[in-house]
Amino acid sequence: AGGEGRGLAEDPRRTCSMSLQDKDYVEGVLAGETQLFEQLVRRYNRMGGAIAYGVLGDFQRAEDVVQEAFLKAFRVLDTLREPSRFKQWFAEIVRCKALDAARVRREQTMADVEFSAGDFPYRSPAGDVEDEQVRRETQQRLLEAIRSLPPPDRTVITLKHMDGLSYKEIAEVTESTVSAVESRLFRARKLLKERLTSWHSGDSSQSKGSSSSRET
Repeated sequence: AGGEGRGLAEDPRRTCSMSLQDKDYVEGVLAGETQLFEQLVRRYNRMGGAIAYGVLGDFQRAEDVVQEAFLKAFRVLDTLREPSRFKQWFAEIVRCKALDAARVRREQTMADVEFSAGDFPYRSPAGDVEDEQVRRETQQRLLEAIRSLPPPDRTVITLKHMDGLSYKEIAEVTESTVSAVESRLFRARKLLKERLTSWHSGDSSQSKGSSSSRET
C-alpha cells in the first residue's frame, strides 16, 4: 500500500529541479510541457554567449545570436536524436549561427558589460580600486586583447573565464580533447599576457616621455 499513493507530483524528478538532467527537460518539452524549455535556456545561456562571443568578438551580436539559437533549438527540438546530448547539440547550433553572423559585416557598438580580469595577467595598480577611469581602461584593454585573439583561442578563453566551464566541459562543447583544450588555453593566455604587457609598457614609455618633456 505504501507505493500505491505515489503519483507524478511525488516524482523526485519533478519535486527537485536540480536533479533533472537535460534528457528530462527535453523529453518533457516534447511531451507538451513547453515551459520546461526555460530551464534549458537558464542552464545554457551563458555557455551559448561564450561560444558566440568567441566567434564574433562582440557581446551585443553574441547575445542576438544566442537568442536566435534558442529559438531554432525549440523549433527543431524533435530532431535531437539523443536528448542527453542537448548541450553539445545546442553548442553546434550557436556556433553555426555565430559563423553566419560573422559573415555579415556591419558597424556594431561593443556592449558595455562587466568582465572580471581576475584570472588574467594585467591588473590595475593597487590603490586605484576607487579610480573608475583606471578600472574602465583596464577592462577595455582586456576586452581588446581578447577580441584580437584567433577565434578558437577566444572561444576557450571565454568558455573558461566567462562561463566557468571545466576543461572537460569545454572539450565536450568544442568537440575536442581535454589535452587540446589545455594546450589552447595555455597558448591563449600567453598571447594575452604578451599583448597586455606590450600595451602596458607602451603606456609607461609614453608617460615617461611626457614627463621628461614637461621637465625640459
